[in-house]
Parts: sequence; structure tokens; C-alpha cells
Amino acid sequence: MRVQFSVDASEWAKLQQLASANGYPDVPSYCKDISLEQRTYANMWKKVVDGIRKMPSGNIFALRDLVQSPPANLGVKLYENQSKLGIQVNPQKDSLHTNTFTKL
Repeated sequence: MRVQFSVDASEWAKLQQLASANGYPDVPSYCKDISLEQRTYANMWKKVVDGIRKMPSGNIFALRDLVQSPPANLGVKLYENQSKLGIQVNPQKDSLHTNTFTKL
């Protein structure tokens, strides 16, 4: 099921600011958790960011090493935020056909 709503430019800017201030990588994740009165996505994202921050340079990992049974869209956010997180995707997938990353 899909839920949609429209916002103007100032509302979008406010949503972006709120999402970022609350530790979310994007507005849709923030809106979903707020609407459902949950904070699960932010907690998972924080766990990913903290886990990467603590890794030594050169460490190779998959998202599942940081979060057990991660949702697919969390993997998308990890991929989209490589430069911000100081990681890079490896050209070869692992034996489970999953992206792996290297901490820079």
C-alpha cells in the first residue's frame, strides 16, 4: 500500500531539516517512522553510521554485518551515502550476491 502527500518548497525544506536533525538519511524514512510513531529506521541508520565510524580503514563489510536482516531501502541509502560515510562499494558482490563495501 502506498501513502502520498504533497508539500510546497518550504515544507520540503523543513522536512529535510527535521529528517537530518533526527538522524534520518532521507525524508520518506522520517515521515514513515513519525507517522507510525516508531523510530526504527533512525535507530538502524545510527547503528550503520556508528559501526562504520568504529571500523578500521580497509575493513570489508556487508550491510548485514552491521544490521541484522536490514530492509532493502537501507542498503540503497548506504550505497547513496558512500562519500559521506567514507566507504566505497566493491566491484564484486559476495557469495550471497550482496554488495560489500570497504572503509576508506
